[in-house]
Amino acid sequence: MSPQRQFYKCFGCGAFGNVIDFVMAQERLDFREAIEKLAERGGVTLSYDGGNAPSRQETSIRARALEMMEWAQRGFVANLAKHEPARQYLESRGLGGEVAERWGIGYAPDEYHRQADAALKKFDAETIEATGLCKRNERGWYDFFRGRVTFPIRDPRGRIVGFGARLLDPEAKAQKYLNSAEGLLFQKSKLLYGVDRLAHSQKLKESGRVLLMEGYTDVIAAHEAGFDNAVAPLGTALTREQVALAHRYGEGITLVLDGDDAGRAAAERAVNVVLELGVDARVATITGAKDPFDLLRQQGPQAFQGVLDGAKDAFDYKLELVRQRHYLQRPVEAEQALRELAGMIGRAESPSLRELYARRAATALNLREAAVMSAVQSEHIKHTETQSREQQPRPAQAPAPGGARAAYEREVLRRLFEHPRALGTASSELAPEAFSAEALRQLYREMLNAWDEHGELVPGALLSHLQNDARQELERVLEHIRIPADQGADHAEEENRLVQEIQKLAAENAGNRRAQGLEELRLRKGRRATRA
Repeated sequence: MSPQRQFYKCFGCGAFGNVIDFVMAQERLDFREAIEKLAERGGVTLSYDGGNAPSRQETSIRARALEMMEWAQRGFVANLAKHEPARQYLESRGLGGEVAERWGIGYAPDEYHRQADAALKKFDAETIEATGLCKRNERGWYDFFRGRVTFPIRDPRGRIVGFGARLLDPEAKAQKYLNSAEGLLFQKSKLLYGVDRLAHSQKLKESGRVLLMEGYTDVIAAHEAGFDNAVAPLGTALTREQVALAHRYGEGITLVLDGDDAGRAAAERAVNVVLELGVDARVATITGAKDPFDLLRQQGPQAFQGVLDGAKDAFDYKLELVRQRHYLQRPVEAEQALRELAGMIGRAESPSLRELYARRAATALNLREAAVMSAVQSEHIKHTETQSREQQPRPAQAPAPGGARAAYEREVLRRLFEHPRALGTASSELAPEAFSAEALRQLYREMLNAWDEHGELVPGALLSHLQNDARQELERVLEHIRIPADQGADHAEEENRLVQEIQKLAAENAGNRRAQGLEELRLRKGRRATRA
């Protein structure tokens, strides 16, 4: 490093460049992030060209919001020291004492507006709203996090941009886990828990791989056991942005997921994303333990390393799942398997990767390469056309499809947006399969996910998880939405009527679901008999 020449060179690996290159290499930041970090350290005000730059007002609000996040973090940590039940809970989970201190774990008191009252004495309303730490209704400000253990979420530069929180009371009706609401600072689809630690990860330097887990405690347990290359997405599904962020730090990614049904479903969704992006990915599945946290606590680092050593190639994992779902000796099911694989392969960005995937799929399905490649090419054309349509200005809305039945279902979804607390009942009463169209089913699933994770429905936050048809359904649902002006008031009567509609819709579909279940059971029996 030569400060006089404003230049650095590593005589070991040959890397060289200026101060911006150095920060980008050491902190794994992109060019803009490196410039902004250096400007912040030097007290320099940046000016931007082009339409993507934040306005001066937005930059000012962001700076104040980041300051408030640090202020809130100090408060949460101080509250933890005063709250014995929260400390006992963390100790019982192996997260107390020095572990809590290293990870900044805190506690939000179970009080309605304690933090809001303190914040109003120090920050302006615009800043408070930008953090999402406090909300406002007709009765005034109230705290978003209450009665929860808090986990600070940092961006790649190490700045606190949000919080994850867990309820202490297991009997409470509210959702167990809660993240900051989407806003100026916090965009869950673009963040990873623990990403700020990857740039200095010793394990990452040794293995070249980022470990993608499911939850905060999994990541903490992994780091405490020496696996400091672990991160976790902040939502129910891994996004392309999160994969790209992880890939910025490592040559490859290993998905470390639970061995239960939910873990396997999450694994397959994540596998589809990494394969489409062409990332070197493996899948490590936990068996004999609920999750990585439990495995590390019960059996230690060596057992966890054994799981990593047994990780499968992501494409092999996908092929195995497809073979488990379809009895390939039956031509109809073999064709279904081909369509499923071709749909995923067709979304892959690299032509050469699509060809390589197609060859592997042909061998696995015992089909000619030309047949598989033809199906892949057809799916790729569909995918490209869909992307092109999404990027074009949308024409006037066509009449909504589906007739009276779909119109009734949209009305139920609209009322759920108006009274989202009814989603707590809907999650146990009404299955997504009750809806007549796949787009409506997908929209309903994401509504349940958003409520379960955030305790609120923000239409803009749903968009990144919806495909084109489901996005159009969201627009149709929102066309006639009427959010109550007094959102903090008691709308028990309206919610009860909505719950009755939900139960009615569920009852109408119960026969269909039973029929589908019986048909699936019959098919499985037939498959076993055929194999025997």
